[in-house]
Amino acid sequence: MKKVLVIFLVFLAIIGLGALYVSTYTLKEIETEGCVYSSESQIKDEVKKYAYMNNTILLYWRHKFKPIKKIPFVAKLDITFVNKNKIKVKVYEKKIAGCIEYMEKFIYFDKDGIVLEASSEKKKDVPYIEGLTFESWEMGKKLPVDDKDKFNNILTVTQLKEKFGLTIDGVTFTPENEIILHSNGIDIEVGDGSYLAVQMMNLGNILKQFEGQSGVLYMKDFKTPDGVASFKTKQMLENEAKKASEKKQSKDKKEEETTEDEDSDDEDADDESDYDESSDYDEDSGDDWEDASNTDAYSEE
Repeated sequence: MKKVLVIFLVFLAIIGLGALYVSTYTLKEIETEGCVYSSESQIKDEVKKYAYMNNTILLYWRHKFKPIKKIPFVAKLDITFVNKNKIKVKVYEKKIAGCIEYMEKFIYFDKDGIVLEASSEKKKDVPYIEGLTFESWEMGKKLPVDDKDKFNNILTVTQLKEKFGLTIDGVTFTPENEIILHSNGIDIEVGDGSYLAVQMMNLGNILKQFEGQSGVLYMKDFKTPDGVASFKTKQMLENEAKKASEKKQSKDKKEEETTEDEDSDDEDADDESDYDESSDYDEDSGDDWEDASNTDAYSEE
C-alpha cells in the first residue's frame, strides 16, 4: 500500500512539475512573415485569441489539429517555435484577382470571384476593375456579376499577369465590351479579349520600349506572336484632339456663317413678299389710287 502511495505521489509530482514547466511557455512575442495584403496586427490578434491560457505549447497543438481560419486574404498559417515565449507565424495569402468599388467600399475578390474583404482603403498593386455590374455582394460568396465573359477575362488577365510578371494597375470594360488594360500610365487596348493570351505573352517586351512614357498602346490587331502594335504618346493624342477641336470649330463657324447668310436672304425675301401696295393708300386721295390702277390696266392693253 505504501509503495502504491509513493508511486502515486511521484506521479503527481511529475505532473505538477510538468505543468509548472509548461506554464513557463507563455506567449509573449509573435513574429509574422508573408503579410502583403493581410494585416499583421489582425493576424497577431487572431493567434492570441487561439492560444489557451496564452500558452505557446497549447497554441501549437490546437492549431495543428484545428487550424486557424477565416482571416481575410489568408489561405493558411504555419506556426513554429522560436523559443518558449516566441512563435513565428508564416502567412500564406490568397491570390487577389482585383477589386471593384461599390457604395464607397473597395470589394476584393480572389481568382474564383469569391469576396475576400470590403475596405475603405485601396490596397497597392491590386488591379482596379471598372465596368462590372451587379446589385449586391456577400462576404465569402462569389460576386454575382451579370456578364460571365467579363469575369472570365478578368481571371485570365490575373493569371497571365502573374505568369509573365506584368504590372497591371487596372482593367476597364468599355460600353462596347472591349477591354483596356492600364499599366504605369499606358492604356492598352486589346479588343474583346479573344487574343489575350498572345497579347499578354508579348506585352512585357513591348512595354519596355515605352518605359517612362504615357499614352495608348493599340493591340486590337495583335493576334499572332509576330503581330503589329502601335503606340501614341499622350502628347500626340493631345495634339490630335486639339487639331480635331480646331477643325470642328472652323467647320461650325462656316456652317454658322452660311446659316446667317441664308437667314439674311430669307429675311430680304420676306420683306419683299410682305410688301402690301394697299399700305400706300391714302384715304384722302382715294381717287388718285383708283386712277393709277386704271392707268396701269390701260397701259397693259
